[in-house]
Formats: sequence, structure tokens, C-alpha cells
Amino acid sequence: MMVNKSSINRRRFLGEASCGAIGSTALMSSLLNLSMTGRLAADQSDSEGDYKALVCLFLAGGNDSFNMLVPYSGDARVDYEASRRTVALPATELLALPDPLPDGRELGIQEKMPELHSLYSAGKAAFVSNVGSLIEPTTQSDFNAGTAKLPLGLFSHSDQSVHWQSTLPDQRSPQSGWGGRLSDYLSDLNGVSKVSMNVSLSGLNVFQSGGGSAALAISPSGTLAIQDWENASFAHRRQATESILDAEYQNAFERTFVNLRKNAIEASEEFTGALAAQSDLGEFFSSSELSQELRTVARTIASRGTLNKNRQTFFVEFGGWDLHGSSGGHSALLEQLSKSIGEFQAAMAFLETEEEVTLFTCSDFGRTLTPNGNGTDHAWGGNQFVVGGAVSGGRVLGDYPDLALNTVLDAGRGRLIPTTSVDEYYGDLALWMGVPSSDLGFVLPNLHRFWDVASGGQPLGIFSTE
Repeated sequence: MMVNKSSINRRRFLGEASCGAIGSTALMSSLLNLSMTGRLAADQSDSEGDYKALVCLFLAGGNDSFNMLVPYSGDARVDYEASRRTVALPATELLALPDPLPDGRELGIQEKMPELHSLYSAGKAAFVSNVGSLIEPTTQSDFNAGTAKLPLGLFSHSDQSVHWQSTLPDQRSPQSGWGGRLSDYLSDLNGVSKVSMNVSLSGLNVFQSGGGSAALAISPSGTLAIQDWENASFAHRRQATESILDAEYQNAFERTFVNLRKNAIEASEEFTGALAAQSDLGEFFSSSELSQELRTVARTIASRGTLNKNRQTFFVEFGGWDLHGSSGGHSALLEQLSKSIGEFQAAMAFLETEEEVTLFTCSDFGRTLTPNGNGTDHAWGGNQFVVGGAVSGGRVLGDYPDLALNTVLDAGRGRLIPTTSVDEYYGDLALWMGVPSSDLGFVLPNLHRFWDVASGGQPLGIFSTE
């Protein structure tokens, strides 16, 4: 019997899919391969025609973020110094935030981050404090008693980086990432193009993996083409390759493989041509690898019209944060991070896309408050930040914790139990991108454990609602 897809109630369909399909590989694959979610989302979306992009900046290795966002004075400062000992930053090496927390505590950020400080002070950046991967709200007593449901491989780099990107911490090999599911939901808001709405500067990743979408992996130079494809000396091999790709194949797997290869070449040519038509924006960016990667992101955003994109996600990995034996390199990493983000925001202002592009950070986990010599070890909750013209900035969202040892959040050695889940953090981002709260369960299937999706508003309030 032929089913009229237009008769399916969109909210009911996605609500039921979000509850059951995530746990069923077969059902999820069938659903997403049919691209039903994208079509259903586009049918009733109020967002068609505008442009929005998320830039995920993954700080690989575990950023010691309580040496990024630091108590500046008072009793909180005393507790910080007592816990952090040899790795504590002097107050003289901090840039004080303009306003204290609601409870009066004063915070500062590392002095090597003046660009982020300026963005925060201008209301274009906000911090999210003590956020981490959780299966359910977790207390110290549950943790100590062994009754808490904990993310698999807690404190493990490989597991926790996957959990941050998938939001499925009870699975070691999830079938999709939350950016991929976001793409599956929103992709039909984009026009016709061979180029994916998901672009990665760091190769394949969990974040952008989805049932009906795949990331376009590019280099900092923005090139994807097969080496020497346009070179005259390669002409005879190119002709032979095109003949192979144009051939008819009886075997379904052969056809699929060839089509993927052919689509990749066509996407490469389309993308390269789109970027070539834009300014290289070189005047805004320095020579560091991270700056050059963000430059390519900016050039891709500038090409959004040519690429027929109303929604995009970008993934950039910035490594080097696993500083066990020495924290001496931490300030240099923060300096490069801040400078690159400042350059990127200047480019967004030039392109008049500040309000339309939001950059957010993630990391494997926070670090122990107690030092390991001159470094720190793997922990749990940490601080992240969000930057963009749409951000309701100049605030620290979530609960900035007491940094004394042996508090009710201490899981040992200053491993802080998160008080904000990654699901809540990403919930604001998904809502801003255009996913209605009633359908957030498809993109973030565990969010309901931390926030009532029927309550309206945002889980954290990252964005202005004016």
C-alpha cells in the first residue's frame, strides 16, 4: 500500500522516532536513509531563507579550564590556591571579568586571552561552567556508593571525546553524532548542492556523523581535489577515471561505491570553485594552524550563497591540551586560542555575519584541581565558552563550583562532578539553529533527563530572545 508521507504528523513522528530509534540501528538507518526528517523539518520550518552556522572548536586532550576561568579575589581565591598549589595562577596574571557572579565571587581569565576578554566584555561571549558528559543527574553520594549511571570510560580520552560529540555516553560506538543528527533534521533548509552542510577541517569525526549526512573534509587551504586532477599531465588518467565512474554497474555495492567517489569529485570541484570566487580574507588571520583553519571556515561562510547553504556546521580540532607533567604550555595554547578566535570574529564582522555564526568550545573533560607535579590529570566537569553576535554574553552560565577540595561535587582529587550536562549546553545551540523544543529529542535524545522540553525557553539561556 502506498503511504502518503505528507499525512504523517511531523511532531508525532519525530517524537516517537527520538524515543525509540536511537536504540535501534536498523530503524534509525532506515529512517535517516529515507531523509524523512529533513523533509518533515523543512515542511513547517519558520527558519527557511535565513542563514545560521555553528563552529565546533574541539580542544583535544582535556583543557585545564579552571586555569582559564579563575577566582580573582576573596575566599574563593584562597580555596583555589589551596587546591591548585603548584599550578595556581597568580592573580596578577588574570584579566578581571567586568561583573561578579550573582553570589559576589569575582572571576578573571588568563591574561594571555585579551581577545576573549574583550568579546566577553562587549557581550559577545559567555562561559558555561562545570559542564560535562552525564547519563543522568549525578550526586557525590550516588557516585561514591556505585549506584550512579556513569558515562562509559569515564576519564578516558577516547571515550569522553566520543561522548561529547555524540551525547550518547552509554554507548562506546554510537551510530551518529549530535551535529550529524542536527544536519539530518535541518538539511532540507539548504538548496541544491553536492557540498555537505557539514564541513570539517579535522577529517572525519563523530560530531558530524549522521544517518543521512556526511562531513566534507577539507584542508586549511580549502582544497579537496584529487592530486593533479586538473594538471595537463594527468589528462589521460583523468579521462580513464571518468570512464570508470561513468560506467554502469550491476552490483549494488559497486554502484554505491562509484557514486560516492563521483559525488566526492563533483563536491570538490563545486567547493573549490565557490571559494575561488571569494576574497581569501588573509588580512584578518595570522599564520598559526588554528588561525588558518578558521580562515577557511570564514571563506566557506562567505561562499554560502554560491553553495546554496542556509545552515552549516564546522568542526575544527585544536590539540595539545593533555598536559600531565607540565602545565607550562597551557598559557601558550590559551593565547593561540584567544588570538585565533579574535581574528575569526573580526572576519565575521567584515562579512556582516556576526549575528549568524556561533562558535563554541568542547573538550574531552576538565582536569583535576590537585596537581600532578607541575601538571594535572584527567577529570570530569570543566568550563567552555560560546562566541557570537547572537550570544547574550558577559555572563557565566551554569554553576561555577566551589574549588575547595572535598566538597559535595568532588569525586576525588578535585575531579568535579558536572552540574550542567552537555545536553543542556547543546540544547541552546540546537534551538538557535532552528530545531523546535518539541523535536529536540531527535537531536539530543538524553536532554529530557536534565530539562523539561515542554517548559519553553532555553536550558541555559545562551542566546538573547529579543
